[in-house]
Amino acid sequence: MATIREVAVELAKNRVGLAVLTARDNPKKPVAVVSERDVLRAVAQRLDLDGPASSIANPPITVLDTDPVRVAAEKMRRHNIRHVVVVDRNGDLVGVLSIRDLCFERAILIELAAAEAPATP
Repeated sequence: MATIREVAVELAKNRVGLAVLTARDNPKKPVAVVSERDVLRAVAQRLDLDGPASSIANPPITVLDTDPVRVAAEKMRRHNIRHVVVVDRNGDLVGVLSIRDLCFERAILIELAAAEAPATP
């Protein structure tokens, strides 16, 4: 079982913002995620960094690898998150899609901006 410290080290070493925790018996099955924000909150709350990462983890928000990119963007907006976990039809981990990845998808950004814009009188 990974500790909060170990997850923080991996995030920093790999220069990523999200760690996916997988099932003990199946490293392809995502069961939780730990973000940089989760680690920062743990530090601010003076939690034991050698405690289990699962104590600060959250359920993964997932999209299928066949979903259009806009589905991922909408889930990020709706859940106010920066990453979604990509899985295949069997629920196996394929990867992680970040908000930074979407920055290069102009049409998606325009669609999201329009959805957030206040209604005009």
